[in-house]
Amino acid sequence: MAYVRLTMMSGRLHGKTDISVFLPSKKRPAGMGGRGAVPKASYDKNEVYQVLWLIHGGGDDYTAWALDAMIQRACDAAQLIVIMPTILDLAGTRKDIDIMGFMTEELPEAMRFMFPISPRRQDNFIAGLSYGGYFSYRCAMTHPDMYACVGSFSSPLDVAEDVRRLHAGDPSFDSEKITGTDRDILYLTSKLKEEGREMPKSFQTVGTEDFTWDFNITARDHFMKLNMDHTFIQRPGTHNFEFWDAALKDFLEWLPLTRSTVRKERF
Repeated sequence: MAYVRLTMMSGRLHGKTDISVFLPSKKRPAGMGGRGAVPKASYDKNEVYQVLWLIHGGGDDYTAWALDAMIQRACDAAQLIVIMPTILDLAGTRKDIDIMGFMTEELPEAMRFMFPISPRRQDNFIAGLSYGGYFSYRCAMTHPDMYACVGSFSSPLDVAEDVRRLHAGDPSFDSEKITGTDRDILYLTSKLKEEGREMPKSFQTVGTEDFTWDFNITARDHFMKLNMDHTFIQRPGTHNFEFWDAALKDFLEWLPLTRSTVRKERF
């Protein structure tokens, strides 16, 4: 496999931003060489990979997931490209940068130019930990035609309630300015349901000792009332990578992975 760190200039973010990328090793054809033989590279420009857009938590950056060796092995086994951008201002309260436009327009366009990534909805998945999972849901429910699946790990999906309880008095956060807007996941999912639009399949997991547990339960109950295609998993755990490693494994097992490249002639 290959691990790439790159810096790109972003018009949407008004500056440079850093990104990590995992590229899986090309699968070795059955019966090719004996034990210890070095597999011969067999790259085909007409083949592309499924992709996971994987987002870090608040206050972190593009290295958060990349420093975990388990993800590298999982990426290789899944034959999945993983794009790990730096996403700041996850609640979207600042007005001088367009993080949604960067994540759903500018970044995919740039990454598909650089790497063999499938543009098909069914091959694109998005997920993240903590506020990265919240932002993943926000992207997926704002652009449901782009992603087949979305996942959150220990994320404050009921973000208005999160802000009311944990950020009261902070002028950077105002729950009243979130409720009923495109930053409110509960509102976005209700709106899609009312419009009869297809939503991405959703995955949600949280530890029972996590401080976001309450916000996850209210979101889960909301999704269940909407009869969404939703999977919820809870187990003992707190807000740390020990839990998120297990969460990512569960998520990868849940995803509809081809575990191989996809030929462009099929779409």
